[in-house]
Amino acid sequence: MKICIAGKNNIAVNALLYLINNLNFNRKDLLVVTNRNDEGIDTWQKSLKKCAIESDINIRTLEEIYDIEDLLFLSLEFDRIVRTDKFKTNKLFNIHFSNLPAYKGMFTSVMPLLNGEKQGGVTLHKINNGIDTGDIISQKLFDIDINDTARDLYFKYLDNAFELFKENITKLIENKFEAKKQSCYNSTYYSKSAIDFQNIKIDLNKTSFEIHNQIRAFIFKEYQLPTINGFKIEKSILTDEYIGRNKFEINKDNIIISGIDGYKICIVK
Repeated sequence: MKICIAGKNNIAVNALLYLINNLNFNRKDLLVVTNRNDEGIDTWQKSLKKCAIESDINIRTLEEIYDIEDLLFLSLEFDRIVRTDKFKTNKLFNIHFSNLPAYKGMFTSVMPLLNGEKQGGVTLHKINNGIDTGDIISQKLFDIDINDTARDLYFKYLDNAFELFKENITKLIENKFEAKKQSCYNSTYYSKSAIDFQNIKIDLNKTSFEIHNQIRAFIFKEYQLPTINGFKIEKSILTDEYIGRNKFEINKDNIIISGIDGYKICIVK
């Protein structure tokens, strides 16, 4: 059997190294398909291309692995839609950063915060020709803290996804897993057009909870920071302290605001 890791960032790198160092998989039987923007340089996340080169793992294109019959393909933040009919294998799997069937598609570090979710999850599922609609094999759930930012949530995804990988990779290799059809209830999907990151506006005519969720959902310093009155926001802290409705106070190090229900939000700029 050959195993292909397709994707990016720490989750893909950690999975590849786990196969090499913990499962002692023969390097000749491991393949990597990198995302198109992987330049082979570690940044705030590890590069799968760099790791593969340093580990002497064969890097292929997606098209080059279609004809491998005894192949286990695992998508870990892969940037291309996988067409199952192109492959000669049916061992096609993905770890999606959400508690499926909720939050299929894009922006899984943003939408749960906008919606005030208290719990997140990662899901190992079979790949079909839909978008994150394949049968579920295993899930791992975790708490979302009220003051978690999009960046905080993303790193929780990374950590929990790697644990999910370690718990299930042997089952996938030995074909000793069960999969169940996704429910239609609580199933949600967000496309690339769901958010315009060039036009993020914080609506202050909301409850404090809603304002806080808008702010923290877009705090991800490597990509963007939300702004209020021209100030870039690095942290938002919601409290149950009542300070009166629609407050807005700019201080040296922070901004204190409240929504229509009067609860205090401390914003670090």
